[in-house]
Amino acid sequence: MIGKPTVIMQIPDKRKFSMEEAARYLGIHKQTLREISDLGKIPAKKEGRYRVFLLEDLDRYCESLPPYDGGEYQHRAVASV
Repeated sequence: MIGKPTVIMQIPDKRKFSMEEAARYLGIHKQTLREISDLGKIPAKKEGRYRVFLLEDLDRYCESLPPYDGGEYQHRAVASV
């Protein structure tokens, strides 16, 4: 008998993420994260010349997204979320 698929996710062991790490955590491209951050949907702190994202802010953004209905992804959804 084949059971339901299991999703395995690694729990981050840190609180601050670089742009690349945060994008990987969210499963999106760095440029998409930059655009979402520029729209003010995910706050970013500046450390030197780099943006830093807090785990709480990334999780809060994920929780604010509408549930995935299994349909086809639409690129314009990023700007409207």
